[in-house]
Amino acid sequence: MPKFVYKAKKGLEDVFEGMIEADSKEQALNLLIDQGLFPINIVDESEYVPEKKGVLQREGKKAKRRKKRISSKEILNFTQKLATLSRAKVELLSSLKILYEQTENAKFQDIILDVYNVIKEGKTFSEGLMRYPEIFSPLFINIIKAGEASGRLDISLDQITDFLYRDESLKTKVYVALAYPALLLLVGIASVFVLINFVIPRLLPIFESLGKDLPLITKIVLNLSFISSKNIWVFFTAAGIFLVFTTYSAKGKALFKELLGKLKRGFPIVRRLTKNQELAHLSRALAMLLKSGVPALKSLEIATPGIDDPKLREDFKKVCRAVAAGQELSKSMETYTNLPPFFIKMIAVGEQSGRLTDVLGEISASYTQQTEADVAMITSLIEPVLILIMGIILGAIVLAILLPTFQITQIVS
Repeated sequence: MPKFVYKAKKGLEDVFEGMIEADSKEQALNLLIDQGLFPINIVDESEYVPEKKGVLQREGKKAKRRKKRISSKEILNFTQKLATLSRAKVELLSSLKILYEQTENAKFQDIILDVYNVIKEGKTFSEGLMRYPEIFSPLFINIIKAGEASGRLDISLDQITDFLYRDESLKTKVYVALAYPALLLLVGIASVFVLINFVIPRLLPIFESLGKDLPLITKIVLNLSFISSKNIWVFFTAAGIFLVFTTYSAKGKALFKELLGKLKRGFPIVRRLTKNQELAHLSRALAMLLKSGVPALKSLEIATPGIDDPKLREDFKKVCRAVAAGQELSKSMETYTNLPPFFIKMIAVGEQSGRLTDVLGEISASYTQQTEADVAMITSLIEPVLILIMGIILGAIVLAILLPTFQITQIVS
């Protein structure tokens, strides 16, 4: 009977290596699972070669590629493919090797390589992920831990994939809905910029020949054009410095995020949209953690750092302390947060019925629907408003140019 060399884990810490007899690799895998082991690697005895640390090596061409930022979509694709491989009973190390070879982002390749080597040293997958908290959130890592403890990593990966997919889908809908208004605004600003800085300065000699008899609106536009055209390079330099600062500096990114947050909270409709999106994300995260067997208090502590709103995040820290002291979750939320009454009452219903996980899923679905409805409403409102505003601005500039022309025509006639 064929023999297979294996490495497997039991629980979170214990690692076992040995040899097992089986008719096939699949049967060997099932025998190990029946023994309560989580297989890391299984190879035929005839093909076994003692592994060396760093077996995965970066190819020369790939090493020269620029390391791009890792997007949320890339993390989703990684988790989705890993879940598929896990369901197909492919060992974790083999799965990571496959994903390493398929990943285009050089920075992400480095991370996969490091996690691969950490697991080879006998540590857990979650321990490898914990080395990159800026990429894998506490929620992601704790769901993986729950999967490792239960021996069903495939289920945990499916849950994370579903969570990330829903979040990414909601963000995509928001971006797509706002893409046309953003393009419209960009084109309008560019048109005004070109008129003010390049068209009107060429017409200045004509306007100067009319002396002081220019209409008020023309004088205003000419002054704006003079100031803008003289300081155009100052504007571009300042814009470039700000762009570099907010893109490559940690303080700049934090400043930009804070400014964007204040801007969002400054408009009632956008504020409601952002809050609904936040509550949908929070309730979905709590539902997934509870479904994975993570205790309620621990779930709250894991989900709280992922809240974007600084005030709500601080409120939830107080909620965590209150729940740790023995207070009910719904009562704590009512006392320390300004969450909508619907959210708190639904949490209370979930606690009383013992169906908190299901209720959180229903809350998430409800707020997701509200977010999509708000996006549709904002889109329908913002387009005509932008068209009206840009029409007024462009019309005023054109009027400022045409009025002196009419005066010249009258003088000539």
